[in-house]
Amino acid sequence: MADKKPAPAPAAAPADAAAKPKVPLVPIIGAAVGSAVLVAGIMFFMMPKPAHAPAEGDEAAEGAEAEEGEEGEEGAPKPESRYIEIKDPLVVNLTGGSAKYLQVQIQLATKSEEGQKAIEAHLPAIRSALLVMFRQLTNEELSKPDVMVTLQDKALGETNKVLEAETGKKETVSALLFTSFVTQ
Repeated sequence: MADKKPAPAPAAAPADAAAKPKVPLVPIIGAAVGSAVLVAGIMFFMMPKPAHAPAEGDEAAEGAEAEEGEEGEEGAPKPESRYIEIKDPLVVNLTGGSAKYLQVQIQLATKSEEGQKAIEAHLPAIRSALLVMFRQLTNEELSKPDVMVTLQDKALGETNKVLEAETGKKETVSALLFTSFVTQ
């Protein structure tokens, strides 16, 4: 029994090496490079573009600049809208039908300080004219799908008509917005 020799250890090492598969480096490196390229591409397209002057062949931009120059001073900022809220909601009883009343909350927009002062000065006359206009609505008119757009246009016209009669200036109000619109 002492004559038995243990199996040589070096022979076992090549068998273990053959049993372990080699890790393929090419697909791993390719995936890493592909991911890096994808991230770089996304970052490139997501970055904000710097403002630049229009090129010589860019006629549309030149035409827009020419129109702006005609309306006012060059480089002058466009006037911001000023919003004036009609504090209390306008509530009217409706004529006939199943809906009994209409309640709207309105804000008026103007582009000038003079317009804002005119609106604030003549707010009672504007409220009165809008109440009269809304009171004339019928249930059939309120059931139409585009009723808010139609009423905004009518109310804007009525508001400008009141301000024109009071101040002599046309188109003082640039927009009329409903911030609440309830029928019941």
